[in-house]
Amino acid sequence: MNQMPGAVKAARALLLAVGAGNILAVLWIVVAAATLETGAMGELIVGMLLLAALSFGMLAAAAILVAAKCANGGKGVRIGAVVVGSLIITSTAINAKLPNSAWGFGVTAGALVIVLSTRQNTRDWFDRPRH
Repeated sequence: MNQMPGAVKAARALLLAVGAGNILAVLWIVVAAATLETGAMGELIVGMLLLAALSFGMLAAAAILVAAKCANGGKGVRIGAVVVGSLIITSTAINAKLPNSAWGFGVTAGALVIVLSTRQNTRDWFDRPRH
């Protein structure tokens, strides 16, 4: 198997999309924190915003790192994709109580990453002998 299967390409594209979206969220949160007026509870709110930005940044880094390793990674990369997919589902499902349905994209993307990463042709791709 010399060419990357379509399932791996799709999972990789989803991971890159989620990573890019999280980078945009980090930038948005950091700008919001930088422009916030500090008052009675200002420092606490800025700290909470920066903590949220850190979690978005860590998820973005993990998603982009796993996507980058898909081309020549081994079994650990496939397992990492499943873990990142689970983290995507968990982190976006928390927002299910919100009135908008934007959280649905994250749950769907995470579930697709998991499903695509556990397919047989994906397993064959990551279990192939390396040079």
